[in-house]
Amino acid sequence: MTNLEKVVNNVRQCFDQLWSFKLRGTDTVEISTPYSTTTSKFVSIYVTERGGKFVISDGGLLNSEAYESEIDYENQCLLKILYHFEAFYEVKRTDDKKGIKHYYKTTNKENLIPNLVYEMAQFVSMCASAATVQFEDPKELEERNTFRTKATTYINTNFKKYEPKFRAPLDKEEFRSVRFSVLIERRNRLNLISYVTGSTAANFRNSIARANMNFEIASSSKYNDYIDNKIVLVNNVADGFLLNQIGKQLNILEDHTGQEAINWSEREKLISILE
Repeated sequence: MTNLEKVVNNVRQCFDQLWSFKLRGTDTVEISTPYSTTTSKFVSIYVTERGGKFVISDGGLLNSEAYESEIDYENQCLLKILYHFEAFYEVKRTDDKKGIKHYYKTTNKENLIPNLVYEMAQFVSMCASAATVQFEDPKELEERNTFRTKATTYINTNFKKYEPKFRAPLDKEEFRSVRFSVLIERRNRLNLISYVTGSTAANFRNSIARANMNFEIASSSKYNDYIDNKIVLVNNVADGFLLNQIGKQLNILEDHTGQEAINWSEREKLISILE
């Protein structure tokens, strides 16, 4: 055996040990791959057989932060990267009943499964790693995440019966980048809610501008006739809430939504609007 052959065998033996398989139910196998993320987590891919077709998916792990990297669907820089990877690897996406996103590929040819597992593992590894990149000021990121958590908890507690969808797109295909903090469907009518906050007045204005743009797109879309409320939930206790610097922008936003913005300190007003 030559030295090169020894190298090849050594590499093969090392990587074979990193692959493991575990049955999940009667129709799914979990494949632990040797592909890792920058958070030092190995990627798992799931292969499910259904009616003669095979679904190769991430099992919802990417969206559920199993790789210790949060996919911020409001971060436009990160979204551009994710959409690029989706297109490059031809990956599809769907939401389950809990709102968790699942990324997947399908085939009816068994011989293609290894290739698809490889592609999905690469996709998940790249997306999870990209999500760890710090695109924004840490203070601003903390401010937005903290307010989002508080607001989401409040809405989920008071409107759980309507099964609110958080950080949801207006449309999964045509308007998938137009996302609202909350989308509530009630009696076949839509209620759109956008959170607005910021650690500084400048960041607050940027948050208002994003919400304004999304509401404008919604107003000009085919869904406009089905929208009952376009609600802005404003974090009026944030450091960036300086009315003398953001008041004009808030007024313009209220003109576009046709409703007065609701301050976080008066969040109980949501109940009278949505009940």
